[in-house]
Amino acid sequence: MIDREQIGIRIATLRKKAGLSQQALADKLGVSAQAVSKWEGGKNLPDIDMFCELAWLFHMTIDSIVEGDLLFAQKSIQKELPAGVEALFPDAERRRLLHSLATYCTDTELGNIARDLSRGNLELSVQAGVVRTEEGTFRDEKKVSIPISIVGENTLRETTPYFAKALGEMMGNTEPGLRRVAELICCPECGEKLVIENGNGTVISFSCKNGHHYHVTDGVVYFGSHEIPGELWSLYMKNYQDYLKEQRHPGNPRYQMGTVPCSEVRWQAVKKFRPRVILDIACGTCNGLKYDLQRINWPCLVIMTDVSHRILKYNRRYFTEEMLNPYVDIACLACDCAHLPIRDGCIDMVVSNAGFESMQSKMMEGFHEAYRVLKQGGHAVYNISIVGNHNSENTKKWEHLYYSLNESYSLHEKLFDIKEWEAVCRETGYSSTETKEIYGELPAPKTDTFPFENEILQWMGEYLCISEK
Repeated sequence: MIDREQIGIRIATLRKKAGLSQQALADKLGVSAQAVSKWEGGKNLPDIDMFCELAWLFHMTIDSIVEGDLLFAQKSIQKELPAGVEALFPDAERRRLLHSLATYCTDTELGNIARDLSRGNLELSVQAGVVRTEEGTFRDEKKVSIPISIVGENTLRETTPYFAKALGEMMGNTEPGLRRVAELICCPECGEKLVIENGNGTVISFSCKNGHHYHVTDGVVYFGSHEIPGELWSLYMKNYQDYLKEQRHPGNPRYQMGTVPCSEVRWQAVKKFRPRVILDIACGTCNGLKYDLQRINWPCLVIMTDVSHRILKYNRRYFTEEMLNPYVDIACLACDCAHLPIRDGCIDMVVSNAGFESMQSKMMEGFHEAYRVLKQGGHAVYNISIVGNHNSENTKKWEHLYYSLNESYSLHEKLFDIKEWEAVCRETGYSSTETKEIYGELPAPKTDTFPFENEILQWMGEYLCISEK
């Protein structure tokens, strides 16, 4: 039976730990302070959507809030310890620690951590500080180091993602995202496996056995791709400040239409499948996945791909400095998204926020690449611009205006209605495609002048598609 009073106590405790007043928490959730007060007093319960928001905000699972102190690892896809690691540790405490790390580490990483622990070369602890003041004046400070092996389950669950990141960086001398993507990428020239080459403790390149090298510059693996007409980020964003202005811009209201915004529909799909590896194809400024990256609360590798090294460099900085999520590792690949340097069948989910369309003449090649790299049973979650009906007067007028534009607009060769697009998905090999209309086609103008100079597909309707391989 659900204990409302205990749930209220847990919400109040989490709020206070986060340094929030009831009003501040209410503002973050879009509810009244009175609603928060009733939750904490055990008079009312949040609805299920609000429990999801609370879990994301406080980096908890819903079960942890509803049922109490449960291990996150028990609610995740838990890995068994490799046999070599099991053999090193007969004691339960260190095995408990390694089990919690197993959710976030590869077997190789876990083996390295276990060996260093068994040799006494590694110590994990949580630091606590005690400061004494007298009449507001500092007098003394003491720090206490608490061995991680003796901390409670709740503390272990909350701190493990941070320990995993720090251990990976300390022991591997490379970013976790680069180490993990190394298991998935291949040489675009010969198809052979790529391995990391280190120089002076810093990753300098990936190389294959045939001698092909790809340098890591500003944290981005560069495969020699170049920007294309209509997507010249180096001219549009000349520095990181320009990039930040774009990230903080509210965006075109047209793309935020719909009873339920596309970003929310997409997030529900991501959350449902809980993918461990997400590939954002032709990601641009990653405005689509940005909404999801803030909410992921399970171990996940996100691979951002785009032709522009510049935009990926800025993405990496932004998502590791201003939107850091301890559950998410990020890898950036500057490459031709129509010929991805990624092995067949190794990605759990491909996402695209207008990414396929931004590839222009290579749109269908990019769509087929997404299918190739997906695992069997994996999903492509993407939005697509769709016309209403080729036979309607409204669509005919729009198509006439659209195709009268000159080549500088980088036009698409074909405009699809939803039935035509579903047929494309079947022909590509997807076993099923779920489609949801976000908003419809705009009324055509009465004049014979195309009304948009930028974002020229905004007259079309938008669908969110979930295609299963």
